[in-house]
Amino acid sequence: MTQTGIAKTLDVIVVDNAAQIAALSNDSRIDRLFELQPASNRATLKRTLNTLSYQGVRFPTITPKDDVTRAANQSKLWDICNQKAADLRSAQAAMASLAKWVQGDNTITDPGILVQQAVGSIFSDQFKATNKSWAAALTLATAIRSNNSFKMFWWKITGKVTKAKRLLASMVNEDLSGVHGTGVALHNIVASIKLMRGYYADATIRKTLTPEQAAEMSLSPPPVVLRQATASGEVSGCPFSKYSLLLLKLGEGDKEKQAKNLIFMTDSWSRCPAEKWVPALLEGVWEKAIKQ
Repeated sequence: MTQTGIAKTLDVIVVDNAAQIAALSNDSRIDRLFELQPASNRATLKRTLNTLSYQGVRFPTITPKDDVTRAANQSKLWDICNQKAADLRSAQAAMASLAKWVQGDNTITDPGILVQQAVGSIFSDQFKATNKSWAAALTLATAIRSNNSFKMFWWKITGKVTKAKRLLASMVNEDLSGVHGTGVALHNIVASIKLMRGYYADATIRKTLTPEQAAEMSLSPPPVVLRQATASGEVSGCPFSKYSLLLLKLGEGDKEKQAKNLIFMTDSWSRCPAEKWVPALLEGVWEKAIKQ
């Protein structure tokens, strides 16, 4: 990490300072157009776009700011998630299994499938998480982050990633926000639940945390958010050229606690529609755990 929280290598700029991330997230020169340029970034971009697209259509999370359909769908999902968040607070029984896992129940080996069920229910009342659907989510997480070129080549040949997206799409009425939620975004919530289990295991911490405090302490941002420059410019003395990739490391930035809303990009056009739903889920799980 540099003094300004910005480091540049070739045509990739890594930003891990909360204030700079917040500024760049609303900079008119920074967007999600993702042109396959320059050549040095082409392979990274192609892999990301291929993974986060389905049947030739990009997931909303990598769709440009000016895309009218993206904006409308994001607003609609925002309203749905807010309503679901209100319902979560009054339906504690729905989170009993997650609460038991937080308490240390080892009959459930991985909370991932439980989180996937919770997220999937946003998009379909008929959603039923299974070992296969959770395996599909793990496949997408690996495809996004893996540097194992041989594995990625083999998965391309076998269609493993495409099959994973097809399965999840069939479970959320072909809603690409749902595929992203049940296949990609849920991993941040899984990380939060795992942190919460650690807090619960400490009797002293367990007795002092309110549901709101436990939820805030457990929130886990996506490790990296990808953006691309649409024009040359400069940020905090670090110049960038048109098509430079910017890796906004929300996890590192949040450690500085300079921007409470950083995790959900609250003040940005790309704000997370689940900004209220995720804390509501975590609060409900903690409340259920300490009362059971």
